[in-house]
Amino acid sequence: MEKKLQIKNPDEFLKFLDCNSKISDSSILEVTSDKISSLASSADNTLILQSEYTADTGFNDTLNIPDLKKLYRVIDTIQSEDITLQVNSNNIEYNGSGIKFKYHLFDEGFLSKPSLNLDKINSFKFDITFTISKDIIQQVFKGSTFASETNKLYFYTDNGNIMAELTDRARHNTDKFSISLGKADFNLNPIPVNFDNIRLLSIINNDITVNINTEYGVIIFDIEQSNIKLKYIISALTQ
Repeated sequence: MEKKLQIKNPDEFLKFLDCNSKISDSSILEVTSDKISSLASSADNTLILQSEYTADTGFNDTLNIPDLKKLYRVIDTIQSEDITLQVNSNNIEYNGSGIKFKYHLFDEGFLSKPSLNLDKINSFKFDITFTISKDIIQQVFKGSTFASETNKLYFYTDNGNIMAELTDRARHNTDKFSISLGKADFNLNPIPVNFDNIRLLSIINNDITVNINTEYGVIIFDIEQSNIKLKYIISALTQ
C-alpha cells in the first residue's frame, strides 16, 4: 500500500517540526490515520514536549527522523499550499513544484522514546490553573533583557494577582522584573522554572494554559493552534 502524507498547511507542519527540533535533534514520529504525534525530551530531562499535528494520512507507521532541522529546511524549499510526501520503507520522498528530494530515515529501533509515564502525569491533580495571554508572554520576554542576570522565572500570587517574576531568590542583589498575569482566586507560593524552557513557548503565538501540581512540582503548559497541540511538561527548580 502506498503511504502518502498529505500536508494541507505546510506553515503549521513546519512549526510542528520546529517546536520539536528545539527540544531534540532527532525524533520518533508516530503516524496514525488522522494525526502525527511525538514525544521529545531535553538532555537533562527537565522538559518534555508531547505534540500532535492533525493530518490526513490514511495509514499507521513510525518514522525515525534523524535530523528534524534538516527535514524542516528541505520542506521549507517547497512553495506550495498543499504538499504530498511519499513515505517509503527507509525514506521520505517528494516530487513536485519543480523540486525533488529523498530524505533517509533511521531504521526502526535506532531511536528510543523518552522514559516518561504520561498516564501517571495525566492522572495528577493540578490544583492551580490559569491562562497567560500571548501579549503578556511577549512582555515577559522583553523584561528578560532587563533581568539578564537570572535564568529563573517564578510564578506566585500577590494581592489577588498571579505574578511572573524574573529574579534569583537564592542570590543577593539580583535585578528583578515582575508582571501581573491576571487575577487569581487561589494562593500559590513561589515556584521557579528554568526560563530557557519558557522561551520555547514563543514559537507558537497563542494564549497558554498553565496547570501546576504543587505537590510534585510539575508544571504543564498547553498550547493549541488550529492543527497543532503542544503540551510542555516542566519540572520546577529549587528556590
